[in-house]
Amino acid sequence: MSNFDYLDIDGNALRTFLTVMETMSVTKAADMLGVSQSAVSHTLDKLRSTFDDPLFVRDGRGIRATAKAQSLRDPIDVILGGIKSLSYECKFDPLVETIEFTIATNDFPLGFIFPTLLKEAYAEGIKPIIHFVPAGIPSANILRTSGCQMLITPAPPDKSDIFCEPLVQSKMVCFYDPKVRKPPKTRKQYVDSRYVEVRFSSTESSQQVLPAAITTILNEPALSVPNFNALPAFIEGTDLITTQLDLMNRGLLKTLGWVPLPFKVEPLSLYLVWHRRDNNDPAHQWLRQRIIETVNSIVAD
Repeated sequence: MSNFDYLDIDGNALRTFLTVMETMSVTKAADMLGVSQSAVSHTLDKLRSTFDDPLFVRDGRGIRATAKAQSLRDPIDVILGGIKSLSYECKFDPLVETIEFTIATNDFPLGFIFPTLLKEAYAEGIKPIIHFVPAGIPSANILRTSGCQMLITPAPPDKSDIFCEPLVQSKMVCFYDPKVRKPPKTRKQYVDSRYVEVRFSSTESSQQVLPAAITTILNEPALSVPNFNALPAFIEGTDLITTQLDLMNRGLLKTLGWVPLPFKVEPLSLYLVWHRRDNNDPAHQWLRQRIIETVNSIVAD
């Protein structure tokens, strides 16, 4: 790399490198960038020559990043963020600027936060465009590989390129139909109850936020549903229970009775999470602030 000239590297090449790093696939990177696979391969060849390193090597049916590529990831991410910031105008006006975002979340934060946020924005003449990606407990990889700009999750990632802000704290409680049954008052009554879980995927369930001492002795769920919206229809008129955040008594589960759990549980936080590349984007900052203000207002009411 003795003939290295930093002026030979352009922003598109760096973006291609990061996209391949995030997807670990030339094919997926090409799809995300809207270019051909050969174009991605050609760009990688130029970067390999520039950095005097293979950067990505074959690993079975896929590829893996070399140590050099891994060391370049964060510096390149910072450089692209700096380049992007050059396009930001000094003053952001939400009434004039285009505001369009993709947010990954499950149906609880979606219904709890965004109807209020959007109605208030519309009343002010602000018309953001928001696309919601369904996700049970979304991970930071969504921000790196799917074009999402934000996610809301109870599990904030501990990554140097990911930022997060706590939105609200809530406790897990027991929901039930008071017309049919009494709530479980002891740990044994709780464990012996038939319950409904929300199962987002084969590895993600709403029950996993409960203490391990409880989840290891629970029976198999009587019913698994794919989202929180489905819970009331299955619980009303039955002896089934479900364990969810107490904030849901203000919306999704407001038709059910609820009581604290008959054992100790720590409060659970929901976090707003975003990638470092978007941290200084004025539109991103505006929407993050509106989300935080909306949550604070709803909880205060």
